[in-house]
Amino acid sequence: DIESINYAEESLEKGVDLDTIMDQIRHIGRDNARTPMQWSKQPQAGFTTGHPWLAVNPNYQEINVEAALADSSSIFYTYQQLVALRKEQDWLISADFELVDTTDQVFAYKRVDGDRCYLVVVNLSSQVQSFELEEDYQEVLISNTNVEQVKQTKVLEPWDAFCVQLT
Repeated sequence: DIESINYAEESLEKGVDLDTIMDQIRHIGRDNARTPMQWSKQPQAGFTTGHPWLAVNPNYQEINVEAALADSSSIFYTYQQLVALRKEQDWLISADFELVDTTDQVFAYKRVDGDRCYLVVVNLSSQVQSFELEEDYQEVLISNTNVEQVKQTKVLEPWDAFCVQLT
């Protein structure tokens, strides 16, 4: 990336040896977090028929655009729903914010807009977490879980998330 190139040029001008510069770039460079776009499960993730200069993530066989588009519960469709919700619901920006007291791995808050109240709950872990949905809800706005089951069992499965309008 251009930042790494500029850093290398400046460091070489200051007399820093190339091995040290490359070690530093590997430590702070942005390419550590980059891989070619995973379009499909084809060789090189469908990104190229050649050899990309950044390695393809080995999970490309399972995690790719083609697979996401074929799965109605994929993150692609979840983001579509979230964008639509954001465009349709003004309370996401303008309502009062109230943090809900939860376990460390659960993030929950309410947005209160006049007589309307919304609850957002997310289990930010790969472990089951306890969560008591004390209030009744009128509508599930978005969810990757069965909210009624969460209410009954008082348990959030790993990565469970939902937003409900409370009654």
